[in-house]
Amino acid sequence: MEEWDPAIVKLFSIFMPTTFERRFAIKDYSRFVHYTTAANLFRILDKEEVWFRNARCMNDHRDIENGMVQLQQWNNDAERNAPLIRALEACIPGVWKDGLRKYHHWLPNLRTQSYVLSVAEHAPDENETGRLALWRAYEKGVVGVAVVVSVAPFMRMTDALKAYPSPVAYWTRQQLDDEFEVVAHRIVANKDFLSKLNKAAVTEMVFLMLLFAAMCSKHTGFHQEREWRVLTNPLLWPSTRFIEQQDIIDGIPQTIYKLPLKNSPNENLTGIELHELIDRVIIGPSSHAGAIRDAIVAKLAERNVPDPHSKVVVSGIPVRATGMG
Repeated sequence: MEEWDPAIVKLFSIFMPTTFERRFAIKDYSRFVHYTTAANLFRILDKEEVWFRNARCMNDHRDIENGMVQLQQWNNDAERNAPLIRALEACIPGVWKDGLRKYHHWLPNLRTQSYVLSVAEHAPDENETGRLALWRAYEKGVVGVAVVVSVAPFMRMTDALKAYPSPVAYWTRQQLDDEFEVVAHRIVANKDFLSKLNKAAVTEMVFLMLLFAAMCSKHTGFHQEREWRVLTNPLLWPSTRFIEQQDIIDGIPQTIYKLPLKNSPNENLTGIELHELIDRVIIGPSSHAGAIRDAIVAKLAERNVPDPHSKVVVSGIPVRATGMG
């Protein structure tokens, strides 16, 4: 976060403490991973683009509803939300109502017009096999791959894309309460700093706090995924870099937003081209892993990804013909 404005860093540390801590824990040597199908990897390589899909068309649309419902329950409970509201009102009167009003204004749009690219934190001990919990998402007959990528483009401070990364929270009810209690304490501790800011700026932070709490939360049972979501919304954050397209995916007609993987150094947008981005490809359970590896190596070489032979590995996880039981 060295390149970030110190005031912005401080605001994020106050209003999104867990997000801030998880971003701070990401180092230059850290890696993200995108679990997808081998067919989709070939499309990414051939087109040199990634697709952001509508949140309603994710593997489980309840991924989004879970956070919205949790937040609504918290907001409707005066006992639970009182400490945060008191802290804000003591600092800048009216800022909570303004931020909440903006969130409610945008809520229908957030449900229908949010587009997401999902990645996950990748651990070094997963370099050879990937993560079993994420391979299980692929049906029999579908070849899954884990595309390990550099974290640099995700952490870089830029508004060039109008797409913003955030770690997913897997909070229980108590953990959500604890998070907002930390926010309240930090608002009180930083009252002098916040009271000198423009009210509109703090209102925007309240809005973003609520937005990301709603859009980047999942059931606590999925905590092993360690997911991050890159979120964009063409109405809230219009972008000239995304290309709208209607397509049919898995038999479902839907709108997608395509992002060309092209750098723009003058906008601090670098590291998203294939030869810089791809660090490793892990092939999931398959009876044809050797042939798949040869094809992926050849395709990476075609796209000028350096040293492709060393970057493609076979997980070796056996294919299960039947489920456990």
